[in-house]
Amino acid sequence: MNIFSFIFQEVLYRPLLNLLVFFYQLPHVDFGMAILFITILSRILIWPLSSKMIKDQRESQIKSQDIREKLKEIQEKYKGDAARQNEEVVKTWKEMKFNPLAGFAPMIIQIIILIALYQVLRAVMQPAGLSLLYSFVPHPGEINPIFLKVLDLSKTSPILAILTGVIQYFYSKMSLALQPKISDKKKNRQVSGQEKQMQTFQKLMQNQMIYFLPVMTVFIVWSLPAALSFYWFFSTLIGILQQKMIAKKLGR
Repeated sequence: MNIFSFIFQEVLYRPLLNLLVFFYQLPHVDFGMAILFITILSRILIWPLSSKMIKDQRESQIKSQDIREKLKEIQEKYKGDAARQNEEVVKTWKEMKFNPLAGFAPMIIQIIILIALYQVLRAVMQPAGLSLLYSFVPHPGEINPIFLKVLDLSKTSPILAILTGVIQYFYSKMSLALQPKISDKKKNRQVSGQEKQMQTFQKLMQNQMIYFLPVMTVFIVWSLPAALSFYWFFSTLIGILQQKMIAKKLGR
């Protein structure tokens, strides 16, 4: 086992496995409820980082509006010198503390958690998969994957996959609504035809992402165990609540 596999196992996979089994064995808790507890706990742990992500994305959008003029000046000043343009662009980003990749960390963390959870869900369905339980976590024997005596979370669920895509749509739409509006001063200034085309292209891409991400979500979880759709659905729901709280603070 290499160092990265060891870190993934001991820092994420094994704690998730033990938490799932621990919650599962609480009184009146079934498999779905245990996953829900893990979902809430994971969102609480990354809540500060997620809030920072949303704020960083907003600040990045504001700065990108301000930086566009400077980038245009750089392109005109160093026309034909691509290397110098790149150098000046990076320099400008540093001066304005602009990070074009701001806000991706929580998304990456969520993907990593999803991968680990997928492996955990596969493991708990087999007796050998419970070999990594901590000594203080009792062995549950056979895991019953039924949620509320209705939904088998170990099998695929097209309905839950579609619902996950629907809630991802509302999350994406709300994320776009939180982006800063262009100020009246910038709206009224004269812009070149090329800049108008760029603004139109960016708006088109943003609108397409609202629909692309939900479709991609359904595509990903369609053939996976319903437990992953279950986790993704409630994790996104908590994300929407978080966005609503931030929107309220921003007066949006």
